[in-house]
Amino acid sequence: MDLSNKSEEFLSASPTGKVPVVVVDGDSLYESNVVNQYLDEVTEGSKLMPEDPKSRAYARIWMASADVDFFPALFVASVGRERGFSEGRISEALEKLQIALEKLEERLHDRDYLAGEFSLADIAYAGNFVRLRDLERRGEVHLKGYPNVSAWIERLEGRKSYKAAV
Repeated sequence: MDLSNKSEEFLSASPTGKVPVVVVDGDSLYESNVVNQYLDEVTEGSKLMPEDPKSRAYARIWMASADVDFFPALFVASVGRERGFSEGRISEALEKLQIALEKLEERLHDRDYLAGEFSLADIAYAGNFVRLRDLERRGEVHLKGYPNVSAWIERLEGRKSYKAAV
């Protein structure tokens, strides 16, 4: 899909004009975390949401945090200059990204994954690691200051499924 030249068919399926979108029985389902949860519920095999209700709730908390805190800050910080955003807005995004990384660092203390086991919560963040690594290469983010986050990223990047998706 060429996101810079969206077809009418795509725009009629995606009310936000963003991916992913899945059309089920004529109804559009959109937003990454919603689509991922739907697919997890309707497909056979291993599930990517924890069975335990409390762990599942934490997975949802971290998925929401990815959407509200992590991705918006990362997006502005990573593409802000090429999109013409002000330096003030980019600086603010970098500060918010640092706060998000600090929360992740704390959450990942003594655990490998956000909800205890690999889940959709981890996947919600992993799709943005390419941008995060770009910021690291540019010297705008220093992941060495976040050893738990760094180890978690490396665990996720080492997964066969991650490698196949990037």
